[in-house]
This record gives sequence, structure tokens and C-alpha cells, in this order.
Amino acid sequence: MDGQSQYTTSNEESKAEVLGTKMLEEYQEAENARSMTNLRWLDDLMQYRGQYTSDMLKVMKENRKSSVYYRLTTQKVNTMTARLMDLLFPSRTKNWSIEATPDPDIPQDVIMHAMEAEIAAEAQQILAGIMQQLAAENTIPDDLAMQKLQAGAFEQAFQQFDTPTIRLRVAKDRAAEMDRVIDDQLKEASANGQRRPSWQQNCRSVVKSSCLYGMGVLKGPLVEKIVSKQFKLQRDEYGQSSWSEQPTGEVLRPYHEAVSVWDVFPDPAAVTPAELRYVWQIHRMSDKDLHDLSTFPHFKSARIRDYIREHPEGDASLNTWETMMAHSNEENINSHARVKNRYRVYERWGFISGQDLFDAGVEVEDTSKVYSSNIWLLGDKVIKCVINPLEGVDIPYYFYPFQKDETSFWPEGIASTLRCPQSGINSVVRAMQDNAALSSGPIIGINVTALDEGENVHDMAARKMFLFSRSGQNLQELMQTTIVPSAIEHNLTLSKFWQEAADEQSTPRFNTGDGRISGAGETASGLSMLMGASNIMLKDHVKDFDDNVVSPFIRAMFRWNMQFNENNDIKGDYEIVASGSQSLITKEVRAQQLPMLIQMLNHPKFEPRIKADQLLEVALEQTDLPADRLIRTDEETKEYEQQQMLAQAQAQVQAMIMELEKRGMPEEMIQMKLLMLTQATMQQQQAVEQQQQAEGMQQ
Repeated sequence: MDGQSQYTTSNEESKAEVLGTKMLEEYQEAENARSMTNLRWLDDLMQYRGQYTSDMLKVMKENRKSSVYYRLTTQKVNTMTARLMDLLFPSRTKNWSIEATPDPDIPQDVIMHAMEAEIAAEAQQILAGIMQQLAAENTIPDDLAMQKLQAGAFEQAFQQFDTPTIRLRVAKDRAAEMDRVIDDQLKEASANGQRRPSWQQNCRSVVKSSCLYGMGVLKGPLVEKIVSKQFKLQRDEYGQSSWSEQPTGEVLRPYHEAVSVWDVFPDPAAVTPAELRYVWQIHRMSDKDLHDLSTFPHFKSARIRDYIREHPEGDASLNTWETMMAHSNEENINSHARVKNRYRVYERWGFISGQDLFDAGVEVEDTSKVYSSNIWLLGDKVIKCVINPLEGVDIPYYFYPFQKDETSFWPEGIASTLRCPQSGINSVVRAMQDNAALSSGPIIGINVTALDEGENVHDMAARKMFLFSRSGQNLQELMQTTIVPSAIEHNLTLSKFWQEAADEQSTPRFNTGDGRISGAGETASGLSMLMGASNIMLKDHVKDFDDNVVSPFIRAMFRWNMQFNENNDIKGDYEIVASGSQSLITKEVRAQQLPMLIQMLNHPKFEPRIKADQLLEVALEQTDLPADRLIRTDEETKEYEQQQMLAQAQAQVQAMIMELEKRGMPEEMIQMKLLMLTQATMQQQQAVEQQQQAEGMQQ
């Protein structure tokens, strides 16, 4: 038996090695297919950071030319990122929601549980009517008959509540609870002492990556076990007390993460995410991280420990693009030091045949089928191989393209689009700097052979006197000056051309608050028109984010909770609504309607019908300003009005006193006038307060 068991284990290990070799070859194929894209991304990154290539810097230095870099791309990428995040994440609402379907499929036991109190009350009324009828007939039911009457009354009451309206009501209540649970899971950003980026922070990373490189990647839902801990007081055998953190419970919780495009290697045969068969992701882990990974469920801890013993100093080395990225930063002098004691771990999500899974020791129902699975490699060793437990989510990666490209999986971003304008404006700025240096003063030519002994032409300074030893020659033959003409105006014109070209290909300058806009942008209405026109492009980007990230990811979160959440009160027949683009359109329409409504307040016919306070709240909401902090309460408004009335009355009294004193009226007469005015003002104020109280009672 021991020999047979050892043979079986050895056979499984050999099959796992075959699968590991096969998977590693697949990864290398995906990595090679992305080589050209890596070069484009390197150019995008250096362009965003405002860096020239080493070859260009060498030429500039040898020719003593200016190396200034006008960081136009940085501004454009940051502006687009900020604009999209402002539209995708309104300050007062979410950009998604869980809603019940129009005709929800709700089980009867769920309706009974949700409407238990109402059904029981209705059943009691029905049973009371039946008992009154039996009493009139002098009939007293026995226990068995009474149980049947109660069951019949409950069934009859349930039929009254089992209606489409009630089903929709129950579904909406449960959908609201599911909405709350998912919202809490997205906002929860810490677990087991580890701080994770929130939903909004991860989405910002995805959006910025899309703007810069052309693609952003979100991953999830992934699952982690959260151990809740609490400090408790303990006493030792000597009675001394101390506080220590003790675990109080465990719970599974989904989380998400933004993945760098540099770490993702999709199926090279796919042009769109829908065509993907697999996605590889690389992880650079330290020896401690790898030891921690061996304690996670489904990981082959023995293989991980053996691999660490075989490679005590790690196996990670920089790829070509990683080396170039490291050398682009002057702080990374020794690029190899940062990969010491680090390991490269490969993670794969995608489809694989049942036979390969079976050979790797995974139990499958049918080896002829293809399964969605998760495989991890360390070198060429399979350290994890499981079937994807989350149904309906085959590959948990969500790709956000900046602009769709039918010829490549990786579309271009803003940096690649602005390659020519950025290069053009850099050339203009360098030429302007070099010309400014040359034209700042005269160029002096000196006949050094005629200089007196000891004179040095490099000691040129103001009021410098040169002595010449050659006689019989005039000064023009010994020294000449030349003025280099300034070409700044010409360069500024060319710079304006390239800036306008960049505006046409990306976000216009007025989106960043640049007021140097001619034409329609010189007026408020014209600038508003330009902003509305620029939103047309933003609507497409927001809609793409809704369709490619928000909707599928929230749907995956919904599926995870339906499958693994132990709270059955949140489960039901729902649909996912991504409201990013919808909120943008609604906000834009309201912003256009508000000025017209505010003008109606001044119309005598409409003024009594419009609620000014509510209109002011809506107007502030469109600017994402906190209305509750800006609008006064009823008590504060009343106090403010009284202060204004008091200040106005004091000003009137002071003006009247000065006028009466000019007329020479005695002081006694002035005091009498003031007393009469005060009494009249108090009576008028009392009348106003009584009228307000009467209107309040009528309302």
C-alpha cells in the first residue's frame, strides 16, 4: 500500500509538472505578444513624466542645446482624470444601484416571511368572521376543525397578499438591503490590519491608467477571510493585568483591486475582453509574502517551501521593459537591488480543459468539458489549481479602454494621441529658449592674435577694456559684434498652433480654468456652450466606464452575495443599474433649466407657486456643494431677518434724528416722535407675526 501510494503521488507530481511547463509556455507567449505595446507605454510614461530619452539628452548636451520639457501631457491626463472622476462619483449619490426587476420572481415563503404581520392580522379578521357565522348557527368546532379553519384563513389571507404589487414591494425592500450590503463592502477598505484602497480610489487608478496608457484594469471580487479582533483584559497568575488583542470571529468578505497594465497579460488572440480565453497576472513577492501565501487555502505549501529552499535569494529578474522603466528614474541607480530576495509568481484566470485539471489532482465531473479555473505558478511549479467557485464570473478582470480600437486589445491613451503635439511644442520651446539666450546680447568676435600679452577673451564683463598690441589697424578689424534677431513672436505663434492641436485631440484648456480663450469663450454664455460641447466626448467615456467596469463588477458582487452571503434577507431577483452617464445627463439638463426657473421667481404670476428654498437646494446640488451647510434653517432665517429689520430700523431712526436736529426741533419733541415710531413699528411686527402663524395653521 505504501509503495502504491508513493507511486500515485509521484505520478500526480509528474503530471502537475507537465501542466506547469505547459502553462509557463502559455504565459511566455502572452508576454512576447505584448512586447511592442510595452515600448509604446514606456514612451507614454516618459512623456507623462516630462523626460527625454537618453539618446536625445546626449545630443542636446553635446550641442549645448536647451533640454527644457513642456509637460503638456501631464496636464491633459490629470485634467481628464479629474473630470471623469467628478462625473463618475457625484458627492451626494452613488454611480450604481440595485433595483428589482419589473416582474420579480419571489418564492412564496419569502413573501410569507416579509408580510408575516400583515398576513396574520388579515387571517385573524377572516377567522373572526367565520367564528361569528358559526356562533350564529350555534356550531362549535373541535380542535381538528379549528386547525383547518385557521389554515384556511391563513391561506385565504396569503392569497390576498400574493399579488404583483406586493411582490414588487417585497423585491424593492430586499433590493435596497442588497444595495446597502454591497455599498458597505465597497467602502470597507481595511481587513486584518491591512489597509486596502476603497472603491473610489481603485476606480481612480483605473481611470488614470486608461487616460495615460489607453487601458485601465479592475479585478474582483476576490475573497479574504477577515478575523475580527478586540482588546481584552487578562490577568496572570500573580494578579497583574494586561490588555491583549484577541480574535473574536471570522467572516468571508469580497474585495477588489486596481491592477497595473504592466502586470496583466491577456490572451493574444483576443481583440476585445469578450474574446478572452485567459488572463495572466504577475506578482513580485518577497520571501515573507511567499511564506504567507503558503498558508492560504488551496495553495500547495510543500511545493512553495521546497522552491524557497532551492532559491533562497529569489528568482525574480527584471524584464526588458522593467529595466528601461528603472533606468528612466535617476533614483534607481542600482536596479538589480530591488529584486533581491524576491520571487515572480504567476496567476492565471481563464478556461482550461477538464483533463488538465484532473491530471493536476482537481476533481472534475467530466474531463471532456472546459472549466473556468484559477492557476498559480511559482517558476514552473503549480502551487494552486482550483475550479472557479464563483458562478457566472469566468475571468474577474474588467478592462476600461479610453477609446476602442478594433485592431488591438490595447488602445491608445492621451499620451500616445498627443505624441506629435507634445513633440512639436517641445521643439518650439527649446528653440525659443536657445534663441532667447543667443539674442539676449551681442555676439563678439575678437582677433586674439592682436591681443596684448596677458589679455584673456574669456574675462568678458561690463566696462571691460581689451588692449591690442598690433598697430596700424582700426577697431573694426580687431573686434566685431553681431546681434542675433529674436524669433520669439514666431515661436509663440507656432506654440499656439500646437496647443490648439492638443486641445482638439484631448481636453480643451478651459476645462482646467484657463481663461485665455478667445471667441465664444470670452463670455459666460459662450464658455457654457463650449463646456457643454466638450461634455459630448465625456459622455462616451462615462458610458464606457459604466458598461465595461461598473455594471459587470457590481453584477459580480451581486452574484457573490447571492452565492456566499449567509444573509438570505438580501437575496432576490434584481438588476444592476449603472447611473454614471445618466447622472451626467440629468445634471446637465437641470443645469440648463435652473436659470429659467430662477427667472420665474421674479414673475408676479409664478412667484407664489414656486418653492424658493427647494429650488435653491436643487441649484446647489448641481454644483456638488453641501446644501445643508449653506442654507439657513427656519430659525436662522427668522433671526437673520429680524437682525436685518433691526439694523434697517436703527438706520431710519438715526437718519430721522439727524433730519429733525437740522430743522431745530427741541429734544423733547424728538423723543416723542421716536416713541410714536417705536410703537407703530411694534404693532406692525405683531401683525406680521400673527399673519405668519395663521398661514402656518392653514398649511
